[in-house]
Amino acid sequence: MKPIIVSCLFLFIFFGCSQQNENISIQDKKIYEFSWCSYKDGFKAQDLNNELISYLGFLKNLKDKHGLYKETKYLDPSFKQKKYDFSWLDIFENELEKKAFHEFAENSEIHKNWLSSRDEIIVCDSQKQSFFEIKVVNDYEFLDGDQTYVSFCKLKDGFDLNYLMPEIGSNSIFVDRPYNQAVLTPDFNIIDFNFLIFLETNFTVNELNLLRKNGLENACEEYENYSTNSLLFDTYIID
Repeated sequence: MKPIIVSCLFLFIFFGCSQQNENISIQDKKIYEFSWCSYKDGFKAQDLNNELISYLGFLKNLKDKHGLYKETKYLDPSFKQKKYDFSWLDIFENELEKKAFHEFAENSEIHKNWLSSRDEIIVCDSQKQSFFEIKVVNDYEFLDGDQTYVSFCKLKDGFDLNYLMPEIGSNSIFVDRPYNQAVLTPDFNIIDFNFLIFLETNFTVNELNLLRKNGLENACEEYENYSTNSLLFDTYIID
């Protein structure tokens, strides 16, 4: 089994000092919650897929009976990674719906059965990383198997995210190509980075420097092990 080690935070998981960039309350912002997971010895992706029926039943019940919808995505790294096999991403519409989801989960036998079967197959870092979304561009209908790109930025002295947001919002990354792009600010106390850029599209390249494309290369420090400060995932929608 590949160990899940907190040091895997050398990825984008990890910034601190969440910055307020909109007048909208934090309680109303969309929440991205990452879990970093590995398969136990003898198990693989198909084994997890076979057990998802319980989880899908729980989600359907939440949506049909309670009007509560939550996005879940399986982020499969397109690069060789020793410290984890995949990232499980839950996206909640706001803090209130996240709280409601967990309250329903605690009282659902379907969800408990899912957790029991899941824990036989995978192990996940108990420290989830949560981020608040600052929406930038949202005009692409994301499809199963499309690409998710992530770049992370530690601001250099003298730069402020509030000042950079207009530049990020006005910069066209792909000419005549639709995409979804958001800036995510952390909701935990790790201070390696200040924010990440989260982009979804069907435009596929092996390496995409979102910081340069957004005109941020002079504002962000370069992480020595990742020259473009970026990660790439093949993404699968769980619904």
